[in-house]
Amino acid sequence: MTDPLPIRLQAILSPVPQDRVIARFGLAVAMAVLAVLLRALLDPVLGHVAFYTTVVMAVAYCAVVCGFAPGVLCGLLGFLGIFYWFVDPRYSLLVVRRSELHAVVGFFLVAAVLIALGAANRRKELKLDETIVALKEEAGERRHAQQELREAHDVLEHRVAERTAELLQALNRLESEVTVRKLAEEQLRRLSIHLMTLQDEERRRIARELHDSAGQTLAAIKMTVASIERLSGSAPNLMRLVNDLNALTDAALQEVRTASYLLHPPLLDEAGIASAARWFVEGFAKRSGIQVRCDVPERMERPPRECELVLFRVLQESLTNVHRHSGASHTSIKLSLDAGQFRLEVSDNGRGIPEEHLRRFRDAAGSSGVGIAGMRERVRELRGRLDIESDQTGTTVNVTLPMLKTSDAGEAGIGVSAA
Repeated sequence: MTDPLPIRLQAILSPVPQDRVIARFGLAVAMAVLAVLLRALLDPVLGHVAFYTTVVMAVAYCAVVCGFAPGVLCGLLGFLGIFYWFVDPRYSLLVVRRSELHAVVGFFLVAAVLIALGAANRRKELKLDETIVALKEEAGERRHAQQELREAHDVLEHRVAERTAELLQALNRLESEVTVRKLAEEQLRRLSIHLMTLQDEERRRIARELHDSAGQTLAAIKMTVASIERLSGSAPNLMRLVNDLNALTDAALQEVRTASYLLHPPLLDEAGIASAARWFVEGFAKRSGIQVRCDVPERMERPPRECELVLFRVLQESLTNVHRHSGASHTSIKLSLDAGQFRLEVSDNGRGIPEEHLRRFRDAAGSSGVGIAGMRERVRELRGRLDIESDQTGTTVNVTLPMLKTSDAGEAGIGVSAA
């Protein structure tokens, strides 16, 4: 398929690059020869006028296409050829007539102007071609960069899709593991609550057994000893043994009663948490020698038995820890009912809980165990809250329990069946 005429003309008139020296000067010589030959063909028509027309055309073309020097060379060669072969006297380089001299001067002036204009236009064309080439190269580089960018983008999207799929799988596995772990922790926590509930039931049963069986047996022994004392009469040695036996029986009976009350005080079921707390605090002060300030109202609304049991166990555990670990000389107890919530506060002036143990207690969100950690689970099961604050000046245990109805406490998961 042939190129259109404008494209072919543009290719013919396009400047020859500056570095192609031989091509430029060869084209200038060829154009000079062509101009002379063309003038020879037109000689029958033109005769003795317009000798330099074809040379002017050749000079103009060479100036535009080949540059300044080739244009000058084309003009000189063409002028010499035309002047030698066609200007009278022909085949001579002598100027005979003044009119011929005027024609020569006019030719050189016109040729100089054409060469200057053509060279200037050629320089602009070359700069324009260089700009076009640079723009084409830049466009090619940009297209290449865009292609590479698209390929990199496709690869990146593929990798992102693969990585996203892997992360989704890992997330699903992690969610499954978290669900299983939460379920296991919940089951473990409920098992811990159930075990502590069974422990309370067993304590109540043992307390009643001690009170009803061992206590009654010791009471019968004491009455028997009294009968022996009345029958012994005047036997001094026997009276001394009877007195010793009577003292031992009193001590045993007191220890059995104390153990029974500590396991499960009857006052807790009969009179409520307020009376049981006052009784326990008085006994604790006598046994430990620690000064205790008890701020418990004489009368207050009784919570459900489950709440009373949890409050009493927290009080019992807190005072036991004060006696065993704190080295305190003074402690205070405060129990109150405010805005439908029971609040129990136990504080001391001891050495405080080590930071490591306190942090372990706060971080063990789902742990099972005994002591304060176990009480915290029972408090949380009743929708309450247990907080511990401790430093070098002492420790404070705060318990808050909502005033639940009996049905609500049963739904919370804690029930203490009667022994």
